[in-house]
Amino acid sequence: MMIRKHKKLLIVICIVVTCICAVFLFLQYQNRKSQTILNLTAEQKLSDFDTLCEILDISYPFWGEVEQAGIDREIVYNTYRTNIENTDTDIEFFKEIGYFLNEFDGFGHLSALDGYMYGIYMDTISESNRVLSAKEKQGIEPLRKVLENPVSQNTYHLLDQSHSGFRSIIGLKEEYESADTKNTENTTKTSELVTSIYDERTAYIKIDSFELTNYQKDKEILESFFEEITDIPNLIIDLRDNSGGSDLYWQDLIVKPNAKENMTSERYFLFNKSEISDNYVSTLEISESEINELPELLLSQYKNSFTHYTIDAEIFEAAENPYSGTVWILIDDTVYSSSENFVMFCKNTGFATLVGTPSNGDGGMADPLLVSLPNSGLIVRFSIFYGLNGDGSGNEANGTKPDIIISENEDALTKCLEQIDN
Repeated sequence: MMIRKHKKLLIVICIVVTCICAVFLFLQYQNRKSQTILNLTAEQKLSDFDTLCEILDISYPFWGEVEQAGIDREIVYNTYRTNIENTDTDIEFFKEIGYFLNEFDGFGHLSALDGYMYGIYMDTISESNRVLSAKEKQGIEPLRKVLENPVSQNTYHLLDQSHSGFRSIIGLKEEYESADTKNTENTTKTSELVTSIYDERTAYIKIDSFELTNYQKDKEILESFFEEITDIPNLIIDLRDNSGGSDLYWQDLIVKPNAKENMTSERYFLFNKSEISDNYVSTLEISESEINELPELLLSQYKNSFTHYTIDAEIFEAAENPYSGTVWILIDDTVYSSSENFVMFCKNTGFATLVGTPSNGDGGMADPLLVSLPNSGLIVRFSIFYGLNGDGSGNEANGTKPDIIISENEDALTKCLEQIDN
């Protein structure tokens, strides 16, 4: 009898274990199935990866910074080619591409668009159609073409664009994550813009983002605030934590209304001529006469990295009723991309006095290039131009140095208020 009972118990245990294994394998199968959205073959994945590496080798301008950071490009290439060859699902492949690009520390906006970022781009394109002139829309046409190509549209339609989760995280950039601003007494607050009057001598604006989706609502707030502070002699604009957005934001909403005189800011941008760069440059209304081989002045430092350069000039006419006081800008190493462009403009023209620590760089003359991988439709972006500071150093590596540099234990706002008091 005891033997029979033991046999029955053993049979029951075997049945339970078998059922658990079956459920586990079924769930694993369902999960794997849910992550296979395009049924890409191993050959297609490797072909996309090799295409991406070839594009980066020819056109990515920040290999010098990558090397200085101690990153061996070939080791990264070989490691991730093996990783990608071993991926079982499309989502695994997408994530490996994201991890691969992240190995290069994000120099020059280098990243893969996940579902969330793709949604941000499409929202920006939609907003651009509403607020930009016909001529200005030409500048975003190359972005729109890549975003709306059929292969990429199909892929990103299958990815989650509503939040950064599961199918979405393959390289989410910090600049697309909204930062909450602190409530302060006597302030007007929107999602990313704070205005405040400290006293009869100092007004304050905190701008966390230059995203074009904020353009219209922020325009109304800033116009009203500039009228309110006409008699206040100092204006502090706090750009700390502002990692970019659109140049049109700061050009239209800050500089154009407040330019005290005609101002011009010229910058050198280096690049490598290739089929990709030629196609991209042609959309920016840069004529052949404006594209030059590197001059002797730059050859010694950059001759092995770049073949050509162009000069970008930002020109503003004096405003009718500009803010007449002194403008101060607070910066740190979170300032990047289009907010970096604004900081460099201030440095070059004297529009404002910069206070804080060096910015993070990569102020460019155009939006980052978007390229779509042929089989997966996955979109990768990077800046194609290598911008120089006024002293000839690379902006990506060095950022912009403030006019008033604070020490490690100092606060930029406190330092600025001390300067105003003095």
